[in-house]
Amino acid sequence: MDREEYPEAQRLLERSVDVILERGVMNVSLSQLARAVGSNNRMLLYYFSSKDRLFTEAIRAAYDRYPRLHGLMPGLQEPGPMSDALKHGWRQLRHAENLPYITLFFEALAAAARDPDANPAHLEVLATHWPSQIQSAFVLRGYSADAAATAAVELMALWRGLQFALISGTPVEILDLAQDSAVDALFGDDGVISNS
Repeated sequence: MDREEYPEAQRLLERSVDVILERGVMNVSLSQLARAVGSNNRMLLYYFSSKDRLFTEAIRAAYDRYPRLHGLMPGLQEPGPMSDALKHGWRQLRHAENLPYITLFFEALAAAARDPDANPAHLEVLATHWPSQIQSAFVLRGYSADAAATAAVELMALWRGLQFALISGTPVEILDLAQDSAVDALFGDDGVISNS
């Protein structure tokens, strides 16, 4: 549905973002969300067709509210050694202003993983949001397509683990050291691995 054509849908989406950033997604029913945004279930379903789709769109819209996150993938495409880009990228990702979104991301991922049949859009968006862009950044630096795909998985595993440690309270200084050490070990000093 075109949000410009339906300003009420855009208003409901923006209010839904406010609510899920404050309360999360796991313990918010459609009825509770409808009351919190000043609407009702019927209207939310009219504009968004399902709770899954509404929450998925709200998570996407929430992401756009965090400029450090939103600019992270384009930053990886800029020229220079991949290791430098990843070290800078991690610091953008783990910035304190992003913590509400990172927390929401992990909560939404857990909800979608627990009940994938009820949350298919959630799972697809959460699992596929960055990997292709990260893979592209590695290809730009000389990786073969296969090596770039593997490197993207390695980086996503590293960053997801570090993000989990971040929201669990691990000091950022320790996380920065761990990230930098892992990037150097995984991707080498110049950021290009052998394709042989």
